[in-house]
Amino acid sequence: YPVTQYPEKVKSYNLDKTPVLEGTLLGIKAQYLILDHTVINLRKYTGYEVALNVL
Repeated sequence: YPVTQYPEKVKSYNLDKTPVLEGTLLGIKAQYLILDHTVINLRKYTGYEVALNVL
């Protein structure tokens, strides 16, 4: 999935602290999902059960 735009300031997201993540997917680079306001490292959450909803 090509990266259309990089966020100005990278802020890492923690699913342990806040289990719901919302945003617009801008791209995927390696194991990182780049959203409009944050970045999430998927490798950190290996073994987690995750549901993805597309609106």
